[in-house]
Amino acid sequence: MKIACLLITHLGIKDEMRRRPDLVGRNIILYRPDSGARSAKTLGRSIKSVVFDVSSGVSGIPSGMPLSAALSKSPDSIVLQADLERYRKVFARIMSDLRRIAPAVQGAGLGKVFVDMTGLEYMYGGEAKVVTRMLETAPSLFHPRVGIAKGKFPAYVAALSSDPGRATKIPDNPTGTADFLASFPVDVLPVGWQMIMELHRFAIHTLGELAAQDLGNLQTRFGPGGRKSWELARGIDPDRVIELKKNDVVDEYVTLPFASASREVLFTAVDALLRRAYTRPGLKGKYALKFLLKCTVVGSTPWSREIVIKEAAASASAASFSIRSVLSDIELPGLIEDVALSVSGFMGEHGVQARAFTDVREQIQDRLNRLAKVDRHLQAKTGGRKSLYRVVEVDPIHPVPEMRFVQVPVDPLSVESVRSINMPEEVKVGESKGIPVSVALPGKGSVPVRARAVDMWKMDLWWMHRPVRRVYYVLKLDGSGPLTVFRDTLGERGLITEKHRETAVTGHRWYRQDY
Repeated sequence: MKIACLLITHLGIKDEMRRRPDLVGRNIILYRPDSGARSAKTLGRSIKSVVFDVSSGVSGIPSGMPLSAALSKSPDSIVLQADLERYRKVFARIMSDLRRIAPAVQGAGLGKVFVDMTGLEYMYGGEAKVVTRMLETAPSLFHPRVGIAKGKFPAYVAALSSDPGRATKIPDNPTGTADFLASFPVDVLPVGWQMIMELHRFAIHTLGELAAQDLGNLQTRFGPGGRKSWELARGIDPDRVIELKKNDVVDEYVTLPFASASREVLFTAVDALLRRAYTRPGLKGKYALKFLLKCTVVGSTPWSREIVIKEAAASASAASFSIRSVLSDIELPGLIEDVALSVSGFMGEHGVQARAFTDVREQIQDRLNRLAKVDRHLQAKTGGRKSLYRVVEVDPIHPVPEMRFVQVPVDPLSVESVRSINMPEEVKVGESKGIPVSVALPGKGSVPVRARAVDMWKMDLWWMHRPVRRVYYVLKLDGSGPLTVFRDTLGERGLITEKHRETAVTGHRWYRQDY
């Protein structure tokens, strides 16, 4: 049986970077409360914190090390508390998309999932196309990797050796797997650190050295774990991907491009999740009665609301109409950062009376479905990199331009979800006494063009979750029309959305943006 491993290393770190672009390139330590020290709270002492994960630039700090010891080794690192629930939601979304590709998918810890490849290459027209589909289930910033082998452990090691966004396949021959594994350290074995340290103490540092040992001696010293490790080092892994049992709940999750207390932002996210949910095998063609919304609230406890509708919804548009009706007067308790949706209470179409007339909402849904098919055709022609979006107005009078509208892909199967538009674009501005006098626009050869300021206004939104302080100028350029730029006086922390992980560079203060 051929098995693929989709691997996302440091998923929590990468998710924090996706939410906070100013963290990109910085040394980060994620910590969590030590589960073994919970009783300390009852004794009036603070709970000890331990390291959950570190960024690639931090070395010599393993998971589980006391946070105080980690900070003594890397005092300049940024310390953040790990949001395990959010990381699990993000990973669950990736696994959910993988189940669209393959029927047998099994998670093996945060960021690692195994897929049974049997028959998939015939279904999708080749192994390379299957791998491409798998890689596209995760955001590009997560740098997913894929390994393919005849066994879970070899597939995992192959994924470890892959470059970000690429795949590695172990040669399919009698000695190919063992030869491939031989140079890897014993540290990759799925055993406890104590056994790893003992193997090193016995001068067994690589899987090749472990495979060359006498099995009887290993079993005598390490018991069943010694035999298991010896077999894995030789590429012998009989474990198979366990198909998950079908359940009666469909879960979806999306991270918002910015924290917001707007009902329209919530409804836009719910619409996107519903369209995705109603394409799932567990819900497609069925009716649903129960919907559970959960949102992470900035600086407060999570907010949730269970909705039970009177008439079971057979489509995303019908479910959206019912949910919007129930929540039409809802006041959110604060700024929400993400939205999780659970759909349950399924029933077949028997006993459900069909409407006598076609609903206008269903006509809109049909148009979206046709656009989704066009979008998939375009993605097939362009290597899956292009998408069609619809623009949704969420807060047209908001003072920050990138929080007025969002774009949502017309294809519910798209990896992208809800994104901001009209994002600031970095430009180089020449100043005289703080006033712009020239601008070098991207794509113009970086040649400065003389500019004259004809209007100016300031923005100081100190009360926002992420404060925004900007000075906007309308410039008249030589030989062209007006241009709006702003100076970000708070640095990169004043850029409130995730888009700038691609372009933001510490120290640049000027940005172009239509106002």
